[in-house]
Amino acid sequence: MFAVFPLAACLMQAGLSTPTLETKVASVLPTPQEERWLQVPWRANLMRARSESQQSGKPLFLWIMDGHPLGCT
Repeated sequence: MFAVFPLAACLMQAGLSTPTLETKVASVLPTPQEERWLQVPWRANLMRARSESQQSGKPLFLWIMDGHPLGCT
């Protein structure tokens, strides 16, 4: 028997059902741990960020890039 989807065929032979769409979507979505960077209070104004960093005694992290934002150069 030729199977177009070998994984699905193996699961069916083992008596397991194929994953539902919700399970597949949940498996590729980022976890709350992976989305922690969204909690960082990002600043768009460099001078304000520098002043705030100096007042609070916290380091200043600069995200600098060169080129197309999608990497298409």
